[in-house]
Amino acid sequence: MSAKPAPWTVESSRIAYSDRFLRHRMDRCVTERGNLLDPYHVIEFNDWCMVVALTQSGDLVLVEEYRHAAGEIVRGLPSGTVEPGEAPAVAMPRELLEETGYEGGAWFTLPSYWSNPATADNTCHAYLAVGVSPTGSQKLDDGETIAVVTADPAETLREILSGERKAHGLHIANLLLAREVARSELADHPAAAKLIGN
Repeated sequence: MSAKPAPWTVESSRIAYSDRFLRHRMDRCVTERGNLLDPYHVIEFNDWCMVVALTQSGDLVLVEEYRHAAGEIVRGLPSGTVEPGEAPAVAMPRELLEETGYEGGAWFTLPSYWSNPATADNTCHAYLAVGVSPTGSQKLDDGETIAVVTADPAETLREILSGERKAHGLHIANLLLAREVARSELADHPAAAKLIGN
């Protein structure tokens, strides 16, 4: 009979690198089967947040920006980092306004999930905002140049699910979560109709 999964014993930890974006932790671990893993690398991030934001006409607010690790311009959801001491429900409306100039609407909290539980310690906080409006101007960080686009959410999902458009995996999860929540809770909301689809 195989061993059941159980938390590992951490014999020691050290921080190999730390800055304002992340900490690289190296753990000396003993698994539930007695195997030594040294070092086991963990990246500590602040929590992340992202939103499926729908305009009053039901279009999806998206951002296009250069993503250096991918080496490409990537279209995705407005998203950002939850600052230390900041509530995710405060961070995401702030990030939406800073990245896109959109705000307002009715906000719904979606299930949270791990970003990558094997090697990262942070949680992704997901939201659906219905009926947002462009009310301000962008306030971008030094490393951001963001083009704001609106698109039909059903068409966006079709492009992603067909493989026509490569997308961030966490953003795909958020879109699918938002669609399911909209189908169960917002079936009569006109701004959610395009996301819900047929």
